[in-house]
Amino acid sequence: MGKKIGKICAVVAAILIVLTGVLYGSYKLWIDPYRGTVEEFAPSEYGMDDMLSGEEAREDLSYLMKCLKSRHPAWLDGSGKDKLVQAQYEKEKSEIGESVPLLELYRAASRIVATLHDGHTRVYLQNDDERYVDDFDLIHSYGNPVTINGISSQELLNTYKEMCSYETDYYAEACFWGNGIVTESVLQMCGIDTSDGVTMTFQVNGEEITHKFQFVSLDLVKGYQAAEEDDRWVYYDIDKENDLGIFTLKSCVCDEEYERVLGDFFQKVLRKDIGNVVVDLRGNGGGNSWVANEFLQYIDVEEYNSWDCGVRFGPYLKENKDIVYQNQKKAAVFKGNLYVLTDTWTYSAAMDFAMLIQDNGLGTIVGSPSGNLPDSYGDCLFFQLPNSGMPLTVSYKRWYRIDKSKAGEPIMPDIVVEPEKALEKVYELNRS
Repeated sequence: MGKKIGKICAVVAAILIVLTGVLYGSYKLWIDPYRGTVEEFAPSEYGMDDMLSGEEAREDLSYLMKCLKSRHPAWLDGSGKDKLVQAQYEKEKSEIGESVPLLELYRAASRIVATLHDGHTRVYLQNDDERYVDDFDLIHSYGNPVTINGISSQELLNTYKEMCSYETDYYAEACFWGNGIVTESVLQMCGIDTSDGVTMTFQVNGEEITHKFQFVSLDLVKGYQAAEEDDRWVYYDIDKENDLGIFTLKSCVCDEEYERVLGDFFQKVLRKDIGNVVVDLRGNGGGNSWVANEFLQYIDVEEYNSWDCGVRFGPYLKENKDIVYQNQKKAAVFKGNLYVLTDTWTYSAAMDFAMLIQDNGLGTIVGSPSGNLPDSYGDCLFFQLPNSGMPLTVSYKRWYRIDKSKAGEPIMPDIVVEPEKALEKVYELNRS
């Protein structure tokens, strides 16, 4: 009898092992969001002027669409964006000839993903030898050019936006005017011939001024000031005289260094009896959104709402709704006034930080609107197109704003001021 039971147990165990293997294999093949992704991008063998065959180019676009269809939430969330992307893909594929330069393939791929208006899904050009116009001082002095190589700057901006992955118009325009017009590869992307430099026309005090620029490496650009040697990305200042603690976060990295600096900051805030805390998120492009949750452990709130999200698992979109965090408060709890400084470059996880504060009524936002939207896609998977080697990032999550009455809106500051004057505004508020 014992031997019989033993055999039955062995058979059951074997069946369970096989089932587990089948389920795990099925998950890895069809469900796991990270299937087929790369951990880092391999260097591409192609330069922008190098040619690919039409077949190679179409294979790359087909692979791009495969990645989008199998991972991006837009194919399951009912937004209708999948149909727009498919139509753009068919158009781009039909226009590829017998051969195509890498730059043109990049334009085609960019126009496809740009249709999503997802700031996290995009293709990239690998360019280790980027060049820039040789005089930043002149552009800063004259302002935005009216024409570039005789083409209207507004027309070039429109072309740029057709290929740019963005969620708000003002973010795309800030990128174009702030970086695009001085960067050779971006001008080439917009169709500008840069082989003999570039000529820009400006309107200065009613007078038309034309200047020809050459392209050089960044270290040779007149007016370029390299950032000072300061590797601090999280730090603080205590202004006892003005009753202010200023916590600066340049990147959303949630590690031991962040936790240490954060703890030290609030210990000093409480020890010095500071009544006002500022979180400076200007220029913070994002990272790990958990930095905000760590920060809120020092704020006197019992619970707070977080954002809903949908996570793509193969053919399923798992919805997580009505999320409420029970705050695990630290011993050093701050009960004063909280301000958050934002600008156009407050993006992704940094924007989420500001949303948690604003939509839970925990503080005051000061500055200019965030660069991307709370209602957006995010959390990137990494791929590489098989022939051109162009890197591709694809979102596999969809996020929703906490305050649903503001759905579709950016994080609009409670007090709108020019970003460079945001901290000054907080000082002014404290003095009043």
